[in-house]
Amino acid sequence: MKKNSENVEIAFLCVACLWVVYFLSVFLPFDLQSHGIRPRRIAGLEGLVFAPFLHAGLGHLISNSLALGPLLFLALAYSRRETFETIVFTALLGGGATWLLGAPNSLHIGASGIIFGLLGYLLGIGLFRRELFALILSIVVASYYGYALFSLFVVMPGVSWTGHFFGFAAGVLAAGMSRKKK
Repeated sequence: MKKNSENVEIAFLCVACLWVVYFLSVFLPFDLQSHGIRPRRIAGLEGLVFAPFLHAGLGHLISNSLALGPLLFLALAYSRRETFETIVFTALLGGGATWLLGAPNSLHIGASGIIFGLLGYLLGIGLFRRELFALILSIVVASYYGYALFSLFVVMPGVSWTGHFFGFAAGVLAAGMSRKKK
């Protein structure tokens, strides 16, 4: 039980980080949002690290927080090490693919790529692993977040379809790669 409460704390602290950065961006005299992923611009590569912490507004931050917290908790409950690896892998591979293939002259910010990476990872472990807990997690995640997968097939103005898609793909790939480690 102690491990679950620690996982709640870790998830809460990660989400709290997003809020701290958001409020800093509101009060600082310079624009933090410009440090997101800018496709095919060398300066836009810094967004691989910074984009998940930057949000376009309070609504964007709230929706990402409500999705990230539970997904992060569930992933941590499965494996803290693999959760950390999946987040880094998703930020680099998913973000890198967004940088390479995203719409020209666009800016990609927000934790959605990481959210979809965790979603792909949690769904993927149920498929790639032969473990009851992994399968149960996948079923729970599919039940609560399955609707989000439809957004992978819809392009909406102002929403980073490439960030969502490549984040999800990186998460599934991370789940598949983690199978080989066992």
